[in-house]
Amino acid sequence: MFTRSVIAQAIFMYLRGMSLNSTAAIFRSWYDTDIFSKVTLIKHIEEYAEQIPDHFQVTAWLKPRRSGYYALDGTWLKYRGRDIVLLILFDVKTLDVVNWRIALEESRESYNKLLVDAYSEINTNIKGFFCDGDPGLLKAIKDLFSKAPIQLCVFHKYCRAGQLIPFKRIKNDIDREIKKKVEAVLFAKSKEEAVAGLDDLKRYAREHQKYDKLQKLIGVLKRNFHLLLTHFDNKEMSPYNNILEGFNYIVKRKTNLMKGFKKPININRWLKLIMLDWRFHYLTESQFGNRRNKSPLELAGCELPRIHNWIKFIYKNYRKKST
Repeated sequence: MFTRSVIAQAIFMYLRGMSLNSTAAIFRSWYDTDIFSKVTLIKHIEEYAEQIPDHFQVTAWLKPRRSGYYALDGTWLKYRGRDIVLLILFDVKTLDVVNWRIALEESRESYNKLLVDAYSEINTNIKGFFCDGDPGLLKAIKDLFSKAPIQLCVFHKYCRAGQLIPFKRIKNDIDREIKKKVEAVLFAKSKEEAVAGLDDLKRYAREHQKYDKLQKLIGVLKRNFHLLLTHFDNKEMSPYNNILEGFNYIVKRKTNLMKGFKKPININRWLKLIMLDWRFHYLTESQFGNRRNKSPLELAGCELPRIHNWIKFIYKNYRKKST
């Protein structure tokens, strides 16, 4: 009864947002028998994950084109109660995942490995990087692509400032004025306006030297300030990196359904499935017309038929390609 088609359907249902218990319950209702327990379902999914091509094999097979604009970030997951980080290299124009890897920390070395693994694929067409300003990440980019423009996410910086000064529940006139001046810096319409706005905030800080939070805020804004302004000189680059944040949310939601990973080997198995699911899924609700109802792989120039279950499609067609 556990045919390859049944397992493929179960995997697809889980990846599209169902818990493993819910997936098993639906199959039991279809067959009107106790076809799956959660443990049995996990066992079959993990075995199936070993039989389909990995990330780079799919890339070599379908040959997606790269835009030259990339976002990098890390999202934290749980493994046996301890934190691990999923590092992502993401094409911001096509929304395709270029590379991913698991690490114990966000560091220069871990991000270097992420970039080196994809170096031959992205090296010839680098136009710019987007990131959140992690020191190790910035060093890794500069190690390999010293001349590439780097844009820090303005919204990340604004959120960090909001941790020091309460922007949402403002309690006094000083905080209200600080918020106004921070927004004049981060959401300026020109580089000159941003620089002038920071100078104005510094003057305000000198007038309120006893307000410690304001002094700390100045330090936050000054750190890598020039990388907040990159988009003014590179018109195709956005000051924001919200696309990757949305992707990270989806990954965390799916892994949270598992309540963490139990075995080291399963980390790569399950993340392999989640990443491939993203690459093949259709952006049915995108606000951008050129993306709507296309998958990231299609946005990257891959010519694909209409695919209703990518797991079945890969197993059938990749096997044909390799024989």
